[in-house]
Amino acid sequence: MPQFSSFRNLPKKVLIGKTRWLSILLIVGAMTGCSGDSIDPCSITANIVPASASADHSAAAPGNRVQFSLVSNVQGSCPFIADVLGAWSTSDPVHTTVSNKGPTKGLATCLQTTPTSVTISNSGTVRGHKYSSASLVCK
Repeated sequence: MPQFSSFRNLPKKVLIGKTRWLSILLIVGAMTGCSGDSIDPCSITANIVPASASADHSAAAPGNRVQFSLVSNVQGSCPFIADVLGAWSTSDPVHTTVSNKGPTKGLATCLQTTPTSVTISNSGTVRGHKYSSASLVCK
């Protein structure tokens, strides 16, 4: 087999083969950057605001009510999972209510004094992440 001292002396068939391998290596190297080790990590927050509140059950509306809302933020390279609209709920339906209807969604009403703080929740999700809960104290 002849020895070649430079690329100029290589047969065309050998040069094409080396060029192909170099192209394949470059493509594989570029794909390695897509391996899941993201430079721009996913950050998702999903909160109920206010996080804590109080109202006076003996006051006339709106003094006996608190409006809770959903706030979320998605940053970075996050997988796309459809958001889910959830229902509002209270851990103490005897002393409080939370509306799931129309323009008053998330409006909590104190019916009586609560012995401890009540948990206000929403079953919705943002990109698969659940909303944090909030607390309500009825005086």
